Amino acid sequence: MIRTSQFGQLVLGFLILFAGSASLPAVDLLYLSVNNSIVTYDTTGNDGATIAGTVATFANTNLSSPQGLAFDSSGNLYAANASDNTISKFNSSGGYISSISGLSGPEGLAIDSTGNLYAANFDNDTISKFDSTGGYVSSNSSTLDIPFGLAMDSTGNLYAANLGDNTISKYNSSGVYLSSINSNLFQPQGLAFDSSGNLYAANQSGNTISKFDSSGGYLSSISSDLNMPRGLAFDSMGNLYAANNGNRTISKFNSSGTFLTSWSTGANTPSFLTFKPVTVPEPSTYALAAIASGLIAAMARRRKA
Repeated sequence: MIRTSQFGQLVLGFLILFAGSASLPAVDLLYLSVNNSIVTYDTTGNDGATIAGTVATFANTNLSSPQGLAFDSSGNLYAANASDNTISKFNSSGGYISSISGLSGPEGLAIDSTGNLYAANFDNDTISKFDSTGGYVSSNSSTLDIPFGLAMDSTGNLYAANLGDNTISKYNSSGVYLSSINSNLFQPQGLAFDSSGNLYAANQSGNTISKFDSSGGYLSSISSDLNMPRGLAFDSMGNLYAANNGNRTISKFNSSGTFLTSWSTGANTPSFLTFKPVTVPEPSTYALAAIASGLIAAMARRRKA
């Protein structure tokens, strides 16, 4: 049997590990398409100046004016190459894997829960759909007018920002057109959803970001520290980042839309943003590990005794 002192040590060890696990921060790696490369910033708990000092190159081969970025569930990153009508696929370390061809000025990208990839074709007003292996599935042209940014909501509906007619089109998981948002949009480009299901759209000509509820109702706008915003992305804490194509900066806002900081991307013109999916073990995972470790240690002591 486990002695009282051993049991006490087991419980103490469990509590320490459990308490430590509850405060483990998520690592927020921001990926940005610039010129002919993809760079990353570690935004974890940092301000603009610190973030700017941590820029690193993720990939700079097999890219041609990269725009939209999207991660699949395996951590592979896809980049839309607007200049050569392809999509490049990289592994989680930035190693080139393969390319998808047959596109027409691809801009925004999105991936659904089953691994299907969607690409907005700027030049021919379509959205192309590919399966998880890169095989072509279908195209959608309904209610599209120079589609740019794409985004998926939590129920699998696809949204497309139409730069040509200042609208956002909504489609179900089968590609059937559902509805449009047609107010408070000014050449919309990047799209992003927050954790509450609100949709944000970067307005290039209006230098604003419009916020809509899950039903498409207009809520508010962000207008500070923006200059031809394009890509949008949220970190794990709910902060919003916007790539300013006009003055080569990235602006950061809190979940209420209040401006926090910005930093320069130097000679690089920023396009689209995405965060690498964060996987943080649940506290229960740590708890089970602590219990298992304690039991193993106690059993080892018994054998020695």
